[in-house]
Amino acid sequence: MSFLKLILVSLFVFFIFVGCGTKRQYFEPKEVSYAISYDGTLPDYISDVSRGGATLKNGQIITKNGLQNIRIPQGFSFLEDDNGRYLATSKCGDLVVLDSGSKIIFQKKFATAVAAASIKKSKIAIVLASNKILLLDIKTGKIIMNLQGDATYAVDSRIAAPAFLNSLIIYPTLDGKLLIIDAKSGKVIRSVVVSSEKFFGNIIYLGVLGNRLVAATKKRVISINPKSFALLDEDVKDVIVLKNRIFVFTKDGSVILCDADLKVLKRRKFPFAVFAGVIYGNFIYMIERGGYLIATDIDLISTNIYKMPDNIDSFLFFTHDTLYYQNRYFRLSKKS
Repeated sequence: MSFLKLILVSLFVFFIFVGCGTKRQYFEPKEVSYAISYDGTLPDYISDVSRGGATLKNGQIITKNGLQNIRIPQGFSFLEDDNGRYLATSKCGDLVVLDSGSKIIFQKKFATAVAAASIKKSKIAIVLASNKILLLDIKTGKIIMNLQGDATYAVDSRIAAPAFLNSLIIYPTLDGKLLIIDAKSGKVIRSVVVSSEKFFGNIIYLGVLGNRLVAATKKRVISINPKSFALLDEDVKDVIVLKNRIFVFTKDGSVILCDADLKVLKRRKFPFAVFAGVIYGNFIYMIERGGYLIATDIDLISTNIYKMPDNIDSFLFFTHDTLYYQNRYFRLSKKS
């Protein structure tokens, strides 16, 4: 047997034994309070989700305000809404704006797919899959701003949408930057680099805390205001801002409580938990993919764990107090 063949055979045997000896471990709580059930059903199954909402197979949509009666065109997915107007896009680069009666009031086609978009008054802020950012006026149909970002090779599907903030627009780019744009002129006021990774380095969360911006990629959370800049490096699954606190949920099953400057106040770990989402009322409820709902108070002291009807293995959308999964939903009671 040649030396090369011997090496290949040795590697093959090694990987077989390593593979046989590696067993995935799952979140297994020692105590479960009780099993919960869904509160109701949806008109159809969820077929697609974005940061701003979900699309059902029958064309109806779920926004951050819940299930809506409007229907978007077949082959389109819902993105964001504002004051009774709804943005939807197709994989071929078509973008439409619909009114509350499901009527298309504006449409435009782009050379590449729309990765994220937001609407405010007559302006649509758009991030294309090519990492080009655009500002469009739907009254005139003209493009006010057109900037090409750096090339990206792969992106995380949890793409944050642009945010309108008074006279500014904050664009989360696919190459890990925040571009702060003057909404009237379309000029760049400030650029903040959150991540420089070419693979999966896009912004996955963007929120506002007072005069502070909180943003995250899958590897870093930042908090910035006119006077300070703070960062926290973690393997990020999700982020929420609640009562002047920032909660970071990580890949290793930890929830990290931070102040506004990302100073870690407390960390709580749930071994092998895989977080699929977060809903909250007076408590924070972490949706675990193995079919559990982990409840904790905002100080991360007390914990209760509930068994869900299903494992989470397909499209999931959640507002601050409601979980939508497949064709069913679970809503926190006002007393929760």
